[in-house]
Amino acid sequence: MAAITFEDVRKEYPGQVAVADLSLEVAERELLVLVGASGCGKSTTMRMANRLIEPTSGRIEVAGVDVARTDPVTLRRRIGYVIQGVGLFPHRTVEQNVATVPRLLGWSRARTAARVSELLELVGLDPRTYARRYPRELSGGQQQRVGVARALAADPPVLLMDEPFGAVDPVGRRRLQDEFLALQRHLGTTVIMVTHDIDEAVRMADRVAVLSAGARLEQLAPPLEVVARPASPVVADLVGRGRTARLLSLGSLDPDDITLTHGRPSSAHVRLGDRLEDVLDTLLTTGGAPTVLGAAGESVGRADAATVVRALRRLGEDADLGTR
Repeated sequence: MAAITFEDVRKEYPGQVAVADLSLEVAERELLVLVGASGCGKSTTMRMANRLIEPTSGRIEVAGVDVARTDPVTLRRRIGYVIQGVGLFPHRTVEQNVATVPRLLGWSRARTAARVSELLELVGLDPRTYARRYPRELSGGQQQRVGVARALAADPPVLLMDEPFGAVDPVGRRRLQDEFLALQRHLGTTVIMVTHDIDEAVRMADRVAVLSAGARLEQLAPPLEVVARPASPVVADLVGRGRTARLLSLGSLDPDDITLTHGRPSSAHVRLGDRLEDVLDTLLTTGGAPTVLGAAGESVGRADAATVVRALRRLGEDADLGTR
């Protein structure tokens, strides 16, 4: 069932068409990532969903309701919004920032306080340590966590994220991505996320929407299909020469990939279900063929160079099946 629907949506400015007749559906609980070059209309598209930008024509529905017929303020209180740089109120504490929307909705103090504590714990910030701090006392990653908590405070069914991790260092960014994915799966929130980073798109998304100028939809597909089978030259150019590395980040170790052996187990090990990039890293750092452990910790074979090659071929075959 569609949580968000764009139907022939168009946005024109004097002398420019930012979004040209876009039709797109986002399923409930889906994390859809809009990716494309700067100026292609991805942020404009997302911001029309909560009426921060008004479309010139077309129809947008959120939970089956036409947003044009909804009061903008009421609409925005039901849709979480996270931006690059977070946008926390500097003169308010973490607790006060997270409580912004519940207080606007007239929640009681007890209910608001309970929700703030719950969310801070969910995003990995101990309320006893961080609730009374101000944004200037937090790291960039901690501020981003507070921004996510604030956006989720009123339990919105839809969350919009505009380059949410762009201001965080690479190591912190990867960790925040993993934490957010776990949180999104736990809450079941429908998410539209904008990024210019194809690696972030394929790592985060259930489906990737690749846009070109005017928000033209070049490809809408699961990440594996986008990387392995680009639908147009624009997509192929965006994916670039890093296809193999991206496939390694998308794939996980499968029983069909491993090499069976009856020899002595290696001291190094990986597990079924590990990301292929982690398996390859173990291969390179140990210089051997690590033992593969099953769900109960039993040895089921070993991983070697042939294992990774088989896995990559399997991913390519999976992508072929997805396009049929």
